[in-house]
Amino acid sequence: MHRRKFIQNMALLSLMSPFIKLNASTNKKIVVVGAGIIGASIAYELSNLGIKTILIDKNKAGSGTSGSSFNWINATYPKKPYSYNYIAQLGVKAFKDIQNDLNYEIQWNGSLEWVNSKESQKELIDEVNKLMQYQTFTKHKIINHNKANILETNLNFRDNINIVHSEDDGVIDTNEFIKLLIDRINFNGSQVIEDCEYKNIKYTNNTISSIITSKGEIAANQIVFACGIDTNKIFNKKLLKSPEPGIIIKSKPHKKIINKIIYGPGIHLYQQKDGRVIIGEQGLLERNDINKFSDYPSQFDSKLMENKYVNKIISIGKTFFNEIESLDIDEVKIGWRPIPLDEKPIIGRLNYDKNIYIATMHSGITLGPIVGKLVAKELTQNKELSILDGFRPGRFL
Repeated sequence: MHRRKFIQNMALLSLMSPFIKLNASTNKKIVVVGAGIIGASIAYELSNLGIKTILIDKNKAGSGTSGSSFNWINATYPKKPYSYNYIAQLGVKAFKDIQNDLNYEIQWNGSLEWVNSKESQKELIDEVNKLMQYQTFTKHKIINHNKANILETNLNFRDNINIVHSEDDGVIDTNEFIKLLIDRINFNGSQVIEDCEYKNIKYTNNTISSIITSKGEIAANQIVFACGIDTNKIFNKKLLKSPEPGIIIKSKPHKKIINKIIYGPGIHLYQQKDGRVIIGEQGLLERNDINKFSDYPSQFDSKLMENKYVNKIISIGKTFFNEIESLDIDEVKIGWRPIPLDEKPIIGRLNYDKNIYIATMHSGITLGPIVGKLVAKELTQNKELSILDGFRPGRFL
């Protein structure tokens, strides 16, 4: 896809104004299952278009993976091939659009990433150089420790000359963002039902007529499943790998000590607008401990195990960020990431029932608003957009 095509796609998306309503007489009744950032974004866009939409979640909106995420908006090198990176680029752009509609301030801090070993540095730079060969890409440059220390005075970059500065990256408070989406969905006349678990689909004359839930029957003629790690269970088929856990630490409000999103050796962190520092780890959880979990908990059930990992994370952080010891820990959560078998998003209608749609992916934070726009367009206009051709569920179902 060339730069001209990129511009054409952006023009196409810009035409999908939230103020252009479909004919109120439309008979579409769409239920979205899963109120994480993907499901909430889809329901938000549908409600903006005047579609009668009901968003349900088996727990609370944002209580699943979205609410235990690092909240990083980016189109950096791990998102490959180009078709995946390109949609992530559109995701960054979509956030810049939606922040105005929701009157929500996103922290467009940019990020700094580096590794210590020479071999890993070479691999990192090679990956970034490949990214910069794409037809389009977000702004990246390689800087040295002197320039990095101007941006981050509290970090020790150890004379590293291969630090990746991704200038377009941002972060959100996902729970706050989802709440704004929910408020707008309700304002638009659609409905959000929490503590409502999907059970089954009811057919009348071989056509979807409703879904059965823990709170009763809900009329529907189209269903969107944006249910993350529950996707395998709902479809009784392996579409995702085993959920991948990640620890997220949130501090109490602290004086300003970090400016950008930091992806350092072993941990990553940034500071929210309210002063809280958010810290994530990189594959630290031991398999023996993961096997002790049941039903993918959002928190450790053992304070001993929680302290073990908090201490490990703080110890790793001290190697380049001494201020980490001054933080007061407020909350420790575990997020369980939905990873499709081929690690690319699963977005689209089922071949055997065009009224069932799946939207499941790992990079839900980055892709939320753009997936919301694209899915709403496909559902309301009964078409398939070529930009999503590489992500269809038909490759698994």
